[in-house]
Amino acid sequence: MRRWYYIWFIALCVILQSAAYDSPQDFSNDAPRTVLLYAENVSDETMQQIRDLGITIISWVRNNLYIIVTEAERDLLHERSLEFDEVMKSDDELTLYKRAMYGEKMKLTDVYHTYDQIIDIVDDLIQQYPDLISKEVIGQTQQGNRDIHAVKVSNKVGEDLDRPVILFTGATHSRELVTPEICLELIKQLVTGYGTDERITGWLEFYEIYFIPVVNVDGHFIVTNNIDPRWRKNARDATDDWITAEYPKGIDLNRNYDFNFARGGSGDPESIRYRGEYPFSESEARAVRSLVERIRPVLSINYHSQGEVIFYPWIWRDMNAPDDKLLTEIAQGIADQITTIDGEGTYDIAYGAGLVGQSYPWLYGRYGTFDFIVETGRGAHVFPGEEVRGIVEANIPGAFYLLDRGKGPGLTGRVTDAGTGEALDAIVWFPTIETEEVDRRTTKPATGRYHRLLAPGTYYMIVKREGYETKVIPDAEVHEGAWTELNIQLRKKTQN
Repeated sequence: MRRWYYIWFIALCVILQSAAYDSPQDFSNDAPRTVLLYAENVSDETMQQIRDLGITIISWVRNNLYIIVTEAERDLLHERSLEFDEVMKSDDELTLYKRAMYGEKMKLTDVYHTYDQIIDIVDDLIQQYPDLISKEVIGQTQQGNRDIHAVKVSNKVGEDLDRPVILFTGATHSRELVTPEICLELIKQLVTGYGTDERITGWLEFYEIYFIPVVNVDGHFIVTNNIDPRWRKNARDATDDWITAEYPKGIDLNRNYDFNFARGGSGDPESIRYRGEYPFSESEARAVRSLVERIRPVLSINYHSQGEVIFYPWIWRDMNAPDDKLLTEIAQGIADQITTIDGEGTYDIAYGAGLVGQSYPWLYGRYGTFDFIVETGRGAHVFPGEEVRGIVEANIPGAFYLLDRGKGPGLTGRVTDAGTGEALDAIVWFPTIETEEVDRRTTKPATGRYHRLLAPGTYYMIVKREGYETKVIPDAEVHEGAWTELNIQLRKKTQN
């Protein structure tokens, strides 16, 4: 009997030793990745085999695949008849990434714009259309102290109007270079189409439309100036000379918001999703907050890449967001308008988590803004130059859908002091809709205006402010089509 136990023990050791040798962890964690491989027409089945091996995938656009591997991984692929062309070898992993993501010249294609070029184009538009477009500095970057600009588009851009606000942002993650290009194209089409395109003219006369084309200006500089195409986070403590940068330092700006901050991202500074030491530790996130506090957008799109999917609030504690039906309807409406990179379908939609510290739970949870993360394109963060125009053009109809949808239906009005007519910063609460997971929605402080997207119907509504008598409206009616106006006056409490 002991002899059989001994035989089984030896056999088990052999099996475990063999499994350890074939383990991708053995290859990818212990040995340096020194080889860049490329293959065309890589099937889904082959891709799954490569993923199962734990191999580092750089990009997979239109089934054309770049991977970096150890020499042992390269040999294993060959043994399994997975054939690749060897593009180059280097002991410097960054060099391999540059070759794969920037191309043969190891420099970013000029299809993409640097931040200075983006601002120059905006300045040219301001000179040509001074009544339609303006820009402002909303903050400076954490490391480089560069200006972060917001761009405003409206038919009366020099005035602060009592209108609904739509917000578009790009390049929260610096390597997602197609996202500022979408913002820039939207800005161009809106400004140049005013007065000639009926749909665009209507939007500019109805909204104030804001853009932050590049949130992560320092990180965007690192990628567009050929320093490091892998860069995702901001540049905190990563560089002083702006010639080299120490990867992966920095903070993930899309984990730095203060809604469920501690539950999202990572506490490890080496992680690409490192959230920082505390919410809004980064000046870039504070710049976004300062603008949002002031303009109070009704709807927003935060462009990212990649995945061809739209994430929106949310799954949290096994529950959907209070406005789930409307959020899903709008997310699907945006997705249906955006054609995938292969031209064979449209974008998908998916619930995001509520416990992530990202923009969409923060904007929705704190302010009631319906925010959608649109993950543009598929298979890369820095897309080949020949793909950029198509991805940009495909995303414009999704933005146009959002601009149409923001015209209602819903409930809007001003909350004012019944005696003086002064605008009030008041709570506007729909208790049969809103759960305790979200903050109470408030009016825009400067105007007392609220906007609440709602389906047609009758709603129970409570409006209150400290020092004033609370007003209960049990049957606030929302009509079909456009916004329904319901102004509310609050009376100061009398002193007993």
